[in-house]
Amino acid sequence: MKSLTISKKFTFLSLTVTFVSLLIGYLLLNNYKQNLIEQEYASIVHELQDMTHDRMNAKLDVGISNAISIANDHYIKEALATNNRELAIAALSNLSANMKANTPFKNIKVHIHTKNNHSFLRSWVPEKFGDDLSSFRKSVVKVNASQGVVNTLEVGKAGLSIRSVVPVFSENNEHVGSLEFMQGINSVAKLFDQNQEGFLLLMDASLAVAKIDEANKLKEYVISQKFVNKAFLNDAKTIDFKELKANKILNTQAYTYTYVDIKDFEGNVIGMALVGEPYDVVHNAINTATKLIVISLMILAGALIVTLVASLFVMKKFIIGPINDLKEAIDSVKESRTKSSYIEVQNNDEIGDVVKSFNEYLGSIKAGMEKDKTVIDEARVVIEKVNSGLFNDQIKQEANSKEVAMLIGVINDMIVKTKNNLLTLSQTLVELSHAKYDLNIPRIEGMTGLIASLFNGIRVTQATMSEVMALIDSSNTKLESSSKELSDASKRLSESSNLQAVSLEETAAAIEEIASTIKQSSDNAQKMTNHAQSVTKANEVGRNLANQTVTAMDELSDEVNSILEAITVIDQIAFQTNILSLNAAVEAATAGEAGKGFAVVAQEVRNLASRSAEAAKEIKEIVESATIKANSSKEVTDKMLQGYNALDDNINQTIGLIEEVANAAKEQQTAISQINDTVNSLDKATQENASLAATISTMAENTQNLVEQLREAVSNTTFSEASKKRICEPDMIFRLNKLKSDHIVFKDNNFCNCGVGKNFTVKNHHECDLGKWIDENKERPFAQTQEWKELLIVHEDVHSKVQKTVDLYAQGASNEEIFTYTKDVEDSAFKVFNLLDRLREMNCSTQEVEK
Repeated sequence: MKSLTISKKFTFLSLTVTFVSLLIGYLLLNNYKQNLIEQEYASIVHELQDMTHDRMNAKLDVGISNAISIANDHYIKEALATNNRELAIAALSNLSANMKANTPFKNIKVHIHTKNNHSFLRSWVPEKFGDDLSSFRKSVVKVNASQGVVNTLEVGKAGLSIRSVVPVFSENNEHVGSLEFMQGINSVAKLFDQNQEGFLLLMDASLAVAKIDEANKLKEYVISQKFVNKAFLNDAKTIDFKELKANKILNTQAYTYTYVDIKDFEGNVIGMALVGEPYDVVHNAINTATKLIVISLMILAGALIVTLVASLFVMKKFIIGPINDLKEAIDSVKESRTKSSYIEVQNNDEIGDVVKSFNEYLGSIKAGMEKDKTVIDEARVVIEKVNSGLFNDQIKQEANSKEVAMLIGVINDMIVKTKNNLLTLSQTLVELSHAKYDLNIPRIEGMTGLIASLFNGIRVTQATMSEVMALIDSSNTKLESSSKELSDASKRLSESSNLQAVSLEETAAAIEEIASTIKQSSDNAQKMTNHAQSVTKANEVGRNLANQTVTAMDELSDEVNSILEAITVIDQIAFQTNILSLNAAVEAATAGEAGKGFAVVAQEVRNLASRSAEAAKEIKEIVESATIKANSSKEVTDKMLQGYNALDDNINQTIGLIEEVANAAKEQQTAISQINDTVNSLDKATQENASLAATISTMAENTQNLVEQLREAVSNTTFSEASKKRICEPDMIFRLNKLKSDHIVFKDNNFCNCGVGKNFTVKNHHECDLGKWIDENKERPFAQTQEWKELLIVHEDVHSKVQKTVDLYAQGASNEEIFTYTKDVEDSAFKVFNLLDRLREMNCSTQEVEK
């Protein structure tokens, strides 16, 4: 071979290489095909298993979160601590209503246990309780023993279900029991079904604690979910589970299957999650790759044959000459550098000369590589510092090659920019920690990706804090005004109640005095009645003893004198009653509206006193007349009988008048008693009002203190004045700032998934949460503005440019092309955030005008 010419060597080698290349190409492509199939299967298994883990872990996270939230409810704690099941039932009912209204959970299942592992309350069957769970509920026993949490899938009567068990502590931190939040796996199965994939949660039938319904059985497993894709279930009935477990993957005509072992919190396998991808979806890529491999093999064979024929034809003309040219070129560019390793020269032909020249070139390259290696070692040290968070160093060595030098320049530039960005970010966070929520966070020119998202996230956080502080400040101002009004009103109420109480006490004393006087008048009237009856009897005796006129007239004179005295007493009583009624009228006038009824009673008493006085006057006149007649009767005895008759009539009239006085006194006494009771009731109510006014005054003072504390807290912060213009709807503060954050996450997730050859479609501008909010609010007044129209345009622009970025990555486009669109995405997102703030300001302005 050494003595052969280059053409013969080339011909021999070309034929050999062609044959070997065809053989190697076939073997490599065939091996590539097998590897591709295995990789595709491995990828499917990995993807389906990861998806299953992620979705089930998400359910577990939701379960433990809800369990902890419910266990911290004050009423649940108190119910367990005091063994009050009715309180627990009411608390769970309220929690269930709130979760049904505000979360996807429409029918929660909560099981509360005592600390000795007995059932306290099952939310779905409240009447069943008290049974001991120790023998079959290991998770409950574990939680009550360790006072930790257990979040697991566990066997139950309906099969496998997620059971999130947490301890419950009383308000004084005493362990009083445990609480279990139960949920099924239907939402996971539905999510797989929406993606045209299959999912079955299967429990090992040997672990069943209840009778198994054959309709829910799949060979040696029990289906533990309500939602089932019938087509997937029917196909799953045909698979061999032993073969599936052995290979981790199994194909049928409809699906490609894999599984995930389901373990309880102790690590015991209690079932499996069977998942499947449609067979056609999995094998589309494999079939396409197989076709490409066959075509590639045919192209390779044709290319090798054509290359061989062409090479033999042009060898002398196009090989020897270029070799000489190559030698000259290498000689011209090589530098005088230290000799290193060389390629062995085995031939004395042109190739040997090229090898000699190339050896010299290799020497120069190695020297350059040593220099580049020094730079790379320094770069490694600097990058290790950067990875640890130290940005105070840069690469200082000079590289040999232009490319390495450019790389070093890019790395140093990256360190400087990253350092400056992180310093700005750190300073911003420090200012926010000082409660300066009006800080102007700068926009760094050309910054995109995760760093831009960090700054945008801080802006959203700052905006939320600023608006919340503005809302607190506004609410505190209103609360301060209300508390002052409450304090002033409580003071006025207290003063008024005290004055009213004093007036009622004086009125009650006056009424008691009037009642005493009326009672005395009633007693005197009764005495007068008795006297009148005695006079009547005496008159009867007088008529019967007409012959004893003189003696009788003397006795009559005595009796008449007695009557005169009694009439004098009546007249005095009437005078005193009249004075008392006048005093009562004065007090009633002083009481104002509340004394009107009392004034009416006083007027009636005064009328009765006047009538009594007039009656007494008439009786006195009659008695005086009778006395005259009695004195003259001694001379005119013949008129005695007529005088007695006249006396009898007068006595009867007197008895009638006395009875009227007695009845009026009784009526006055009854009315005064009622008035006295009423005044006492008013006095008691007034005393209660005064006490309540004092309590309200204390509450007003406490509220004022709270206002002062809030004002002091707000005064220690600074927030943007512009925030006050968009806080009229507190719900929109959190809703729209969350939508801003969601858009940042949307951009980051899609950018992180970008890669060469990775084509996928991002959500359009109607599918994201912000797009849904825009569609929901398109009828509101602010949706008729120019800003709303601009929002629609820039929001759609964000989605379209994110999609364009994904497409450029997939096509392997240059950084310049990609950076153009990523910067546009940041600018458009920034405009979206500003427009959302502007729309909220306009919304609040509109509401203020309407008020």
